[in-house]
Amino acid sequence: MGGRRHIVMSWLLLLNVALALHVFAGGSGLNTVVVVNQNSSNSCELGSYYCQQRQVPPQNVLPINWTGGNTMWGSNDLQTTLVTPLLNMLASEGLTNQIDYIVLSMDIPFQTSDGSAVDSTTSALFYGLRLGTGSDPLGITNSYAASEGIFGQAPIVGSPGYSFLTTMITGDSLAQAEQLVDQGVASDGTFPQQPVILAKSSDILRNIRYVFFNNTIFDVNVLGASTILQTNTDSVWWPSPCLGYQTGLADFSVPDGLLGPGAIADSLTSFGGIIFGSTGQTNELAFIDAGAAGSYGTVAEPENDTQKFPNPEVYFYQSRGFSLAESYYQSVNVPYLGLMVAEPLAAPFARFGSGQWTTNIANAVLSGTANLSVKFRAHDGNHPLQQIDLFVDGIYYNTLTNLAPSPGNVLTVALNGYPVTYTVPTNATLSTVAAGLAAQINAATNYTWAQAAPYGDRIELKSTDITPSAAPFYVANTNSGGASGVSYSVNYLSASTPPQMGAGSLNKSGVYTMGVGFPSTLSYVIQASTNLMDWEPIFTNNVPGLLNFTDYASTIYPARYYRIAWPQADLPPQLSAPQAAGAGGFQMNVVSVSGQAWGVQISTDLVHWVSVFTNQSGGASNYVDATAASSSDRFYRAFLANPPPPVFSVLNVATNLNLVQVKSASLPYAIGVSNQGGWTGLETNFVTGEIQTMAASALGSGSSLSTFLSAAQPAFLASQAFGMQICSVYSNSPPTNAWIQFTFTLTNGQAVVVAVTNQSGDNSIALATQLYNAINANPSLQGSNGVVAADYNTSIGNSVAFNLYARSSGLQAAQIQVQTKWSPISFPQQPIIISAPQGTLTENLSDLQYRNHLYVTAGAASLASTFSLATTNLPDGYHQLTAVAYEGSNVRTETQAIVPVQIQNTPLSATLTLLDLGDSSPVGGTYHIQVAANTNNVSLITLFSTGGALGMATNVSTTTFTIAGTNLWGGLHPFYALVQTSSGLEYRTQTQWATLVDTP
Repeated sequence: MGGRRHIVMSWLLLLNVALALHVFAGGSGLNTVVVVNQNSSNSCELGSYYCQQRQVPPQNVLPINWTGGNTMWGSNDLQTTLVTPLLNMLASEGLTNQIDYIVLSMDIPFQTSDGSAVDSTTSALFYGLRLGTGSDPLGITNSYAASEGIFGQAPIVGSPGYSFLTTMITGDSLAQAEQLVDQGVASDGTFPQQPVILAKSSDILRNIRYVFFNNTIFDVNVLGASTILQTNTDSVWWPSPCLGYQTGLADFSVPDGLLGPGAIADSLTSFGGIIFGSTGQTNELAFIDAGAAGSYGTVAEPENDTQKFPNPEVYFYQSRGFSLAESYYQSVNVPYLGLMVAEPLAAPFARFGSGQWTTNIANAVLSGTANLSVKFRAHDGNHPLQQIDLFVDGIYYNTLTNLAPSPGNVLTVALNGYPVTYTVPTNATLSTVAAGLAAQINAATNYTWAQAAPYGDRIELKSTDITPSAAPFYVANTNSGGASGVSYSVNYLSASTPPQMGAGSLNKSGVYTMGVGFPSTLSYVIQASTNLMDWEPIFTNNVPGLLNFTDYASTIYPARYYRIAWPQADLPPQLSAPQAAGAGGFQMNVVSVSGQAWGVQISTDLVHWVSVFTNQSGGASNYVDATAASSSDRFYRAFLANPPPPVFSVLNVATNLNLVQVKSASLPYAIGVSNQGGWTGLETNFVTGEIQTMAASALGSGSSLSTFLSAAQPAFLASQAFGMQICSVYSNSPPTNAWIQFTFTLTNGQAVVVAVTNQSGDNSIALATQLYNAINANPSLQGSNGVVAADYNTSIGNSVAFNLYARSSGLQAAQIQVQTKWSPISFPQQPIIISAPQGTLTENLSDLQYRNHLYVTAGAASLASTFSLATTNLPDGYHQLTAVAYEGSNVRTETQAIVPVQIQNTPLSATLTLLDLGDSSPVGGTYHIQVAANTNNVSLITLFSTGGALGMATNVSTTTFTIAGTNLWGGLHPFYALVQTSSGLEYRTQTQWATLVDTP
């Protein structure tokens, strides 16, 4: 019987602007440099807008001076105008090890040339210029692709000493570019329910990414965070805003509003990255116009190469929580031609934590050594926090705490009960732990029938068996392992065994769900009540095993109780007296409980009995014995029929550990143990036909438990992909009566032969086309266990290429056998050549195997730090302290807690006054800012704003700076000054903010 459905909870949110909490995923404004072109008001205004939306510190803005247009610049121009100033700026500001992201703010060339080679500007800043001619000694492959690693911790192979996740934010107008920013910022942590659409167009030269669709859909389904749909269409359309769109077309239109916040969308075509200028092809800005937060296109001819375009896995990386730039750069194996137009920090699936500073610290005056405290809490137990860093005024100061994987911690994964353990070594990282555990899993493949592949901090598990129901299940007995006289038993659960009901919880939609275990095939009825007196049936089930039951009506009741009713079990079937049934036969009626199998036996002497009939579904049924006339005496009885019992054996795998291995179980069962006495229940297994996955973490010999392992799903998932086989038929003017024959052996053993004969001769593709049509017309191949031919392609000379697909999804359905034969023609004429491997429809085996994920994390659910801040190491005056907590996975989602403080260790002080710069001032104006110190011993006053220093004054205690608004252009700008004395004292004034408006 269930308890109350839910408890109403009230939450009080206390907002204190001085203790501001900011959350970022896979990076933030602290890790970003914004590059603006001072010769473009749009570039400067957009850069200011981005800094405001993403809280980019003012010193992280790099102004460059470029007058050569927004299309192309040479490699020398790129180096002298952008790269060298960027590296110098990072070094001078102390940002070299802090910056991962570069944002190019419109009106900056998107192409760069090096002789005849053309690269995109974004890729040149990602891993340097690549020639792409085959002579490039650095290669063109992206070592970050598919790594699921932490960017910056493993240098990109061949990069020229730097590497940045670079994107361009631009558009056909400033408004369009600002919309792009908004679409990224608005998406963070929203967990959108809209689907991603993967479209397989009819353009056979450009739809070639469809072979990767199933892998991504499978990964996303295992993770359970987002939804991906695939379709065959040339129309770039969806009825409501979707989270992504991937297609392959040259020229198309995109409707307004197609894409929602955080969406990623692109098309595989030659010149999608030529964003300005006419090419006859739709460029990636069409997706930006339609609401995308990021898109991709090539700036020069890429040829028909999927490696130069985003793999659909970009959507899986996004669903893990990686930022948009991380997701895109991980999805492109060869990005040197690719222009990424994107808001790089967008992260719709980021799992943010929460954090706060010690109370009463906001705006406090600190001096000497200040003792401070900050604490954070993780989003959930599977996403602990690992590290806290301190930033002062936007610049990294030091690491406060770091809970790396603890040596000696023990991770265990049980695959259908078989335990695989891994002990964390010294100096381990999440990726090395995942790789080590994967190796241990692969060493046990003969027992688990599972294989593991590490991807960063993730381990992908795949079953090597066709049907998980055949996989063995293991139960460990650690108490009596190795002792003599220990016996084991395995028996199906009796139908009288009560079903199990879990406590249940509310899902994301507020609907009540609970786990229910059914021991047999009886009809179990879940009943619900609101008062414990009146009960109504709401669900009936006769499938044994575990079920996640969802009561969709639960949201309309303030309270809801549950119970399960089922018929009386183990009652013997009742057999009626035989009645004559024509020609000397007998008919009798058997009455039994529905769902409880029964059978009929016959005897002629009441001693020897033969089973002649079994009714697996149970319930009432008639049995007719048409052969009764052949015997003078005939006796009948009915009995409860049980399936063949499970097969089990005992493995002595270690001292004091026995593993009971169970095979061929078709129903839930119980394992018992006896040590020369009574039987004791060892374990009950309600789950059959699945590969169960359990993950656990233990302290082991570690000093603390900081390493964790979790499974994405409690059991391996079945694939939704359809088994396939690529077939190519080359026929060069085959003679009349030339023939081709395909023999399909279906999963039920039926053999279907499809054969065609050339009637006219001398037609290069007619015979292959005839074969393609004959396969699809054969009625024996139309059923759910049949075959369909698709993806017809005649664009490759004298060949016809197509794919053979199973008509049902999954690995079992793909076991259809294909054998091919064709006319024997003597060499060297060979007018017919068929390229179709003999065997099953499992060319896409990796997409068909049952799958699960394991994730390795480090840290703690709650992370705090109490530390001493030596304020004498900082200038007196006003500062902003930012504590950043990082998720303990390779996703590294950031949670920030920000607090303003004032430091005062000396008598020095100063003020900054905006004399005529108001909250909204025209860009075209000239303004005055006064800085006044309280001492005459001043050697230098420097005024700072967006992009660095605006002016300097020497040997004066009070000065007024004259500022032209056009030096900053439109947007919100900070203004502060640093006052330095000849004796070495420093004071940072309070920051004042002003908005410049670019009026017509």
